[in-house]
Amino acid sequence: MNQRLLAMDLELGWRKESHPIRARTLNDLLRGRGLYAGDMKRSLEEAGLHAYYAYPALALFSVNTEETDLWTRRYAADEWYAVIKRHAPANCAIVPDDKGHIGVIFSWDDQSSITDLYSSITDHEHSFSPQTISLGISNPYPHLSDLHLCYDQALFAIKHRFYQNQSQPIYFSGIHAYANDADYPEDKEEELLHILTGDPISATATVEPAVEAFYEALTRNGPLPVKKVYDATLQLLVSLQLRVKSAFGQSHLGSTPDIAALMQLQTLQELKSSVCGLLEQLGGTSCASDKLNRTLIKRAVTLMEDEYDKASLHYVAAKVFITPAYLSTLFKSKMGVTFIEHLTRIRISNAKKLLKQTHLKNYEVAERVGYHDSRYFSQIFKKKVGLSPSEFRDAN
Repeated sequence: MNQRLLAMDLELGWRKESHPIRARTLNDLLRGRGLYAGDMKRSLEEAGLHAYYAYPALALFSVNTEETDLWTRRYAADEWYAVIKRHAPANCAIVPDDKGHIGVIFSWDDQSSITDLYSSITDHEHSFSPQTISLGISNPYPHLSDLHLCYDQALFAIKHRFYQNQSQPIYFSGIHAYANDADYPEDKEEELLHILTGDPISATATVEPAVEAFYEALTRNGPLPVKKVYDATLQLLVSLQLRVKSAFGQSHLGSTPDIAALMQLQTLQELKSSVCGLLEQLGGTSCASDKLNRTLIKRAVTLMEDEYDKASLHYVAAKVFITPAYLSTLFKSKMGVTFIEHLTRIRISNAKKLLKQTHLKNYEVAERVGYHDSRYFSQIFKKKVGLSPSEFRDAN
């Protein structure tokens, strides 16, 4: 089944859960902004959802995926919609939105149950980590008619994950005001240029604090809209590339930094790590950098093939002594696929061998290849192979 048909099935599934449904998603529920609390309560009741709250608030769960395709994001969101429904307390309402997020309406006095829910699902048997799931929590409001304000705040909190280093819920109330703009820190670019055109042995030891100083200066007046951070990053990389090549008398310029790959990084810390990796390459020749990158990819792929049952981006990156962000960028640029896509290929290939050559049960095969949730394994297997594990075994 292709992704478009799958997404249509998922949407129909959400419709069927509590028929008749007037509000299928949060966006349906909020379409009449300014409704009286009684109207909102009635809409929740007609959708078969819990409708009674003391100071209602909204928790919005978001699946962080490298995939930008809407259908793929909805597929991932459906996985967590089912998990959240199994683990959520009864006195709340669970409603997806139309952007691939899952909303949980709750009473503010019960906020501890929401943080417990977050801990529960990130400790679940799915092969996802807290780095994969973002949770934005709105302020409480007196009435359900204010739910649209809760939604805007929870969305903003999720976007603030870019600046959040630790994997934990993000409260709208804890976010500092964003700065509208900031001056580009030219002095910090000059410091980086001096480092990159100086002693190559000491360069790698000093690039990281200099990059840190660049972003500290950029955000000294407060966090910036993420797009402005990406714009400043592109300006820094392109400018330094031109200036370093010129300083070394190299007329042939390398390719422009892949800003599209950088923009897929989830946090400012990942962006900094990736920028450090790109800048450290500028001190050497492009030939040497390409050779190093090929070696790193070869080592990473070998490790994934040998330890596919426990491999993850962070695990493999640590083994080859580079940052996860840089390894992710290398896979996209050198392999043409994401790290997860290649790991999935390896796992499914080994699963097919086990299904054909052993009498292991499906859940045992799933565990052998690195999936601790047999249901999720079956869904991934069917998506990649076109048959369920049982159907594949019977056919072979």
